[in-house]
Amino acid sequence: TQHGVLERDALFFHYPNYAWHRSNRLGGAIRAGDYKLIERFDDGSVELYDLKGDLGEEHDIASEKPELAARLRARLAAWRVEVGAAMPVEAPR
Repeated sequence: TQHGVLERDALFFHYPNYAWHRSNRLGGAIRAGDYKLIERFDDGSVELYDLKGDLGEEHDIASEKPELAARLRARLAAWRVEVGAAMPVEAPR
């Protein structure tokens, strides 16, 4: 909106395709409140950032807040099911 207020409690992102940027890492993300969780499909890892104090996403706090990371990861997975998000398939060699 014009005043910078979102009328939803979370934003979801889904990157199922290889791209030229970010080392071609497939994954998804959820932004909920001040937190952003990034999930990598290739190795199953997650990163968690508190954007209020770390807008540049330099300090991964997933190990410091494992319950929050798990909760956000579950919300992201549920959203993918809800919208029927296509998951990446391994390219033939």
